[in-house]
Amino acid sequence: MSSYKADPNNNVKQVPNNRPSYAIGKAITPANKIHEARRPNYVLINTIGNYSFCYENSGSYPADFISGSKIENAAGGPVKLDIQPTAWAEEDGKTGDVTFVYLGDVG
Repeated sequence: MSSYKADPNNNVKQVPNNRPSYAIGKAITPANKIHEARRPNYVLINTIGNYSFCYENSGSYPADFISGSKIENAAGGPVKLDIQPTAWAEEDGKTGDVTFVYLGDVG
C-alpha cells in the first residue's frame, strides 16, 4: 500500500494515505524447508544454527537453498535479516526457529 494518494480536491497534489485498521501485518513461524506463497518483508532468526534460504517457490532442498546466516549465540535476542525468501532450512531446524514478518495488508 502506498503512503500517499491523489488529493481528491486537487489532482496535482498528494495527501497521506491513511492505513485502514485491518492493515496491521502479521508474523508466522513456517516449518523447516516448506515454501510460503507470499514473501515476508523480513525474517527473524530465533535460534542458534546455520540457516539457508530459498528464493524460488519451486526450489528444492538443498540444491536451491543459499547459505544465509550462521547464528552462534542467541543471547542478544532474535537476529533480523532484511531478506524476502520463500523458505528456510536448517539441518536440525524446528518450527519457531525462524519467523517471517509481513507488514501492511496481508489479509
